[in-house]
Amino acid sequence: MIVSVLCHEADVTAWVALAKCLGICIKWWTPDGGMGSNKDPKLSLETLQPLLSAKTRLVCCGHVSNITGTIEPIKEIAKLVHMIPEALLCVDGVAWAPHRPIDVKDLGVDVYVFSWYKVFGPHIAQIYVRRSVQKRHLTSLNHYFFDPTALHVRLGLGNSCIEFEHAVTPIISHLVDYVGWDSLIAHEEIITAHILQYLTSNADLYSVYGCQTADPTSRVSLISFTVNGVASDKVAEVIHETSNFRLISGDCWSPRTVHDVIGLPDYGILRTSLVHYNTLDEVKAFTEVLDGVVRSLKG
Repeated sequence: MIVSVLCHEADVTAWVALAKCLGICIKWWTPDGGMGSNKDPKLSLETLQPLLSAKTRLVCCGHVSNITGTIEPIKEIAKLVHMIPEALLCVDGVAWAPHRPIDVKDLGVDVYVFSWYKVFGPHIAQIYVRRSVQKRHLTSLNHYFFDPTALHVRLGLGNSCIEFEHAVTPIISHLVDYVGWDSLIAHEEIITAHILQYLTSNADLYSVYGCQTADPTSRVSLISFTVNGVASDKVAEVIHETSNFRLISGDCWSPRTVHDVIGLPDYGILRTSLVHYNTLDEVKAFTEVLDGVVRSLKG
């Protein structure tokens, strides 16, 4: 089993527990640039290739880092993984789903998961599993008298949460029909560029992690940074006390990325997560508030 160190911990804990239970070896997939003081960590085929062997059965990674916003080359990763006859690729798409459409067939993945609460909806998870993988690897968790003819029957425990499932439908209509993916991506590029331009033009104040441009083929509108010489939790605290903006601080449940890969102390990063309904005026107002708070804290 191979697991990326850039994963959200939700993508790690279960595999670690399974490995301990079955005596399976986990190989940790580290990014280009290595561990510690890596300000722009990215997964690559070059760092994956040496980990693969005829014994590899599962490779797990995220589609997008929930810390840096970097888009990983999933399609190319899938092709490399599938050079091992029995190897499967499991991808977490939770940081991708609010920003881009998902095409599991084009990606070539075996398993793809995300939660709708990250896509402006209810706290309900969704999973895709390739049909051939279902038949070969999945036993049913459901009652014995249900014929496991479909994935929701195999993984369902009795009846589904119908109200949550129906709540998802208008979200799809909103994103696809009302907003449109092309418009969404173009708008997010604009607002991402504004924040990145502010942060990178004040390099004496900030350190930015991940891609330094708003190129939508390289990143989504999720930006992490630190204030040089000031603890992240202190910055967030003042922002929350003095404005209507919210700024996440800490490790965002990705301690391996924040502490082991980037090499930050306990207070971690500051993260702003922009989406399609954030306006450019809001983003400009946020950077003005941030600038004032940071300069006052630094004296």
